[in-house]
Amino acid sequence: MSHTVVDTEAALPPEGPVPWRHNPAWDTPDAESFGELLGALRRVHATAAFSAPPADLTSALVGPLEEIADHLAAHRVGEDERLAGGSASGGPGHPLLIPYEIISCEDRTLRAAVEFGPAHVGGNGAVHGGMLPLLFDDVLGVFVASQEEYRCRTAYLHVNYRRVTPIHRPLRIDAVIDRTEGRKTYVTGRLHEGDSLLADVEALFVRLLPGQP
Repeated sequence: MSHTVVDTEAALPPEGPVPWRHNPAWDTPDAESFGELLGALRRVHATAAFSAPPADLTSALVGPLEEIADHLAAHRVGEDERLAGGSASGGPGHPLLIPYEIISCEDRTLRAAVEFGPAHVGGNGAVHGGMLPLLFDDVLGVFVASQEEYRCRTAYLHVNYRRVTPIHRPLRIDAVIDRTEGRKTYVTGRLHEGDSLLADVEALFVRLLPGQP
């Protein structure tokens, strides 16, 4: 999903990793339609973040949005059946996560493309600082789990902010699995705009034991 337009439904190339947990529901026609719903929801988020509607319009919009929520609530399912989830490596995506596209994935390295939009602004045209740990955690977690072929959880995530991260710019994520020690996998990542380093991260993911959530 490079920008200009981030294609949240783009699939991995054939040589890409297989996600550690692929929900069969993601391969259905329902999932394709759900991806369109996520696109509409993201547009609502983005436009709401930079709007100042009059009270009468706001009041008129609340009802339809509540009705949409009621329709979706009527089809509530368990975690293993839900259509939300996955990432660039499978599934239609998650409404609260930042969409990205995996460009290449080798044994210990990954490259992905991402572009932030208006819904991610913290202030003064800059991406909210909290969005970067969210992005790194998602990208690195999917990378580790797919490469090591096990379920894992984040033990720590340390982000260094080097420059202001802009919206509406094509950005690049580079990640490396530095080493694995038993159940522990250490990963580093970097977010670039061209040659400029915007942020970097050090993270530790721990393989779950049987029965751990």
